[in-house]
Amino acid sequence: MPVYNRAHLVPRVVSSICAQTYRNLEIVIVDDCSTDAIEDAVAAIADPRIRLLRHARNGGVAVARNTGVAAATGDWIAFHDSDDICVHDRIELSARRLAGLPADYIGVYGTRLYYSIVSVPDYGRMRTHTRPFAGEHPLTGDLAERTMENNILNFPTLLVKKSALLAAGPSDPLLRRNVDWDLSLRLTRQGKFDFLTETLILTPYPLDSATREKRVTGSKLHGARSFVRVTGKLRRQGFGGRPMAAHYTTAARYFLRLDRPGFARRFLRASLALVPLQPKVWGMYALSYVGGSYVWLRRKTKI
Repeated sequence: MPVYNRAHLVPRVVSSICAQTYRNLEIVIVDDCSTDAIEDAVAAIADPRIRLLRHARNGGVAVARNTGVAAATGDWIAFHDSDDICVHDRIELSARRLAGLPADYIGVYGTRLYYSIVSVPDYGRMRTHTRPFAGEHPLTGDLAERTMENNILNFPTLLVKKSALLAAGPSDPLLRRNVDWDLSLRLTRQGKFDFLTETLILTPYPLDSATREKRVTGSKLHGARSFVRVTGKLRRQGFGGRPMAAHYTTAARYFLRLDRPGFARRFLRASLALVPLQPKVWGMYALSYVGGSYVWLRRKTKI
């Protein structure tokens, strides 16, 4: 579990891991150079299964995860985000399923429930949703082609064989967004996955967009950089077709929102080269020559 300046969440979050019905755990917490009282918060839990590792410099979630994976001594790895709560039998359900699968299955994942963070006056605005969304498929088996579209694996619900994780390679330290997707693209090529319909993780989600945008995962700049890097990797590996065209278009959207039309057009041209008949993409290309028009129109309608 990577953590950065979330000592106030440690009692609730880490306690949900310590309370698992599956007891044979080592809990590796990687502090990514926090400035709060993380050591005191962890020590207060007083569970001998916990190991706290500390970075001297902040490296991001990918670097912290790599530290944790390298330090883990078990044969199976489960990831956990520092603001999530896991249900009491998350590991037991996953371990039982993984143990009973054929050898070509390397991991299992399950349902993740998102819920709005609200105060009492705003309770009526509470929203929830689950991932994967209803109707998404396939959810089990060989998910390599499916993962090209987007990341179907919920990393905070994942239980995976460490040998397969090491074979896939480390999380990319240059990514601050889409770290999970980048690793999933490599991991799903190592073997098959099974899906548990049970909810395994509860994830809080800020209600207002301003708060979400302040998070690294909500940053337009990090979004643009991540799609540039991930699509570059896929292009060099020879991937193309509609999924790649869609990823190029997504990168272009980020650049248009950042008011970088020149970069946006580069990715729009790449998208149209793969799939020429895309009226919306042609529209975005035209809008890129009119400063600020894309952002203005985006406020008026979803494009």
